[in-house]
Amino acid sequence: MSRRIRLGESLVESGLITEVQLDEALKRRLSSGERIGEALVGLGYISERDLLKTLAQDADIPFLEGRELVTDPTVLGLVSPAVARSQQVLPLRIEAKALLVAMGNPFDVGVIRSLERSTGRHVRVAAADPTDIADLIERLYMGAAAALAGGASSAAQELAARARSTWTANAQGGLATAPPSLSSRTAGATMPEEGLTAAELADEVIRRGVLLAATDIHIEPLEEIVQIRYRVDGLLQNGPAYPKALQASLLSRIKILASLDIAESRLPQDGRVRTRIDGRLVDLRVSTFPTVHGEDTVLRILDRSRVDLQMESLGISPDDLALVRDAMQKPFGLFPVTGPTGSGKTTTLYSAMLELNTGERCLITLEDPVEYEIEKIRQSQINVRAGLTFASGLRSMLRHDPDVILVGEMRDQETVQIALSAALTGHLVLTTLHTTTAAGAVPRLLDMGAEPFIVASAISLIAGQRLVRTLCPECKRPAELAPAVRARFKLEDATVYQGMGCNLCRNTGFRGRIGIFEFLPITEEIVSAIYERRSSEEIRRISGRPTLLDDGIKKVRAGVTTLDEILRVTA
Repeated sequence: MSRRIRLGESLVESGLITEVQLDEALKRRLSSGERIGEALVGLGYISERDLLKTLAQDADIPFLEGRELVTDPTVLGLVSPAVARSQQVLPLRIEAKALLVAMGNPFDVGVIRSLERSTGRHVRVAAADPTDIADLIERLYMGAAAALAGGASSAAQELAARARSTWTANAQGGLATAPPSLSSRTAGATMPEEGLTAAELADEVIRRGVLLAATDIHIEPLEEIVQIRYRVDGLLQNGPAYPKALQASLLSRIKILASLDIAESRLPQDGRVRTRIDGRLVDLRVSTFPTVHGEDTVLRILDRSRVDLQMESLGISPDDLALVRDAMQKPFGLFPVTGPTGSGKTTTLYSAMLELNTGERCLITLEDPVEYEIEKIRQSQINVRAGLTFASGLRSMLRHDPDVILVGEMRDQETVQIALSAALTGHLVLTTLHTTTAAGAVPRLLDMGAEPFIVASAISLIAGQRLVRTLCPECKRPAELAPAVRARFKLEDATVYQGMGCNLCRNTGFRGRIGIFEFLPITEEIVSAIYERRSSEEIRRISGRPTLLDDGIKKVRAGVTTLDEILRVTA
């Protein structure tokens, strides 16, 4: 049964409309395309106030009227006047350490999350008629004489109308669920504070991303709005949506920060920003790409303070960590780390370089781009326009007496040949390859023109990795798992967990990420398989080594993550 019909039945049961009136509204809905509530209001069978009250009650959200809308003056300062007016939010009082607010649209989870971050308190919501809220905001914040005389000002009426239409659309569209139970990934978009300059707007977009511990900020121009999305723990979630009129100024400000050409909108551009957020330096990698509705812009957040570059913190088991350290202590050899984009390969390599950076060896890197600067390591940035490619840079680098070389990625035949040669002539070479498994690195190198005997001689160890979300420690609880599933993944005797969702994890059930790994040492059997040009699956089977899935299951047994999360990233 649809949400609209349930709403109609609720109105009938409460005596606000009759069955005949509901039938007429349903007929009108079929012809006009309106929601059932809009049809009932349009026919004059119910007032907007009663409709909003019913929607709130169905979602177990209290609806406050009259004297119930009493505000403790000491909490007004927790919400700025601009936010109160633009988001139709009225702080009422503190109850059980939570801030109770009345909202014209209590289904807007984005606003609720923003309030929790800005106030540092858990927020409980109540619904109220948008006109009542707008009137109180005018009186309490602005001291408007018109509001004191009774009746909302024109500005208040306009804000109330906007909040009312958004609320009814969200509620009747299936979002009428108590806000604390909603995932932030499905939160409705919020509108910006009024009066922000382009610089303030850009700063706010970036600051939200940093506070969310996002890895990327997506600024996506759509037909009528500019949608902001944040990638948190590997998944995108909606942020605020801004009016289309702010698109040009927002993107121009970001281009200026990144030293990009603000007059060029037809071609992709790349730049970099270093800014200070809440007292700490944050690097941003900026990339623009033209689309039919404007330039799509992505900001990669490189926040060193949130990255733990310790080998023990990556998620590698003690036995496998011993393998890695053994390979790193060899004076020469190639150590490729494999996985798709965003799987944590760069973090693993930086952690290895940091451990090798003892002052007794010369370490040089060739990266695209340099993501984190490490003291006493000579780091170089690829510049294709100037002629500095991986191949040319690596060739020059070998004349600077390096002991350890980090090559950001082996992506062409020339780079592969030079890197393998360096690994055979007394250099330890760390690099990345885009393959799905550790064993897949071997046929990949052979396909790029490397000879089997060179590959077998140069490689000391291959790693494969992915990143999985870790369960929130505050809200994880034991979970049920079907016996057949337990048997298939050998979890019969294990206690598995699920995240219930809480304020700490923004109701996702997860907080942070950790790596799952597989490693392929080059044994005599693997050497023979390389000479015979065996497939990646055959090489993996010959090795007998645990896979990514095996390592993931260990982390499920340890209560670190969920089986669904492991299967999501290992396919």
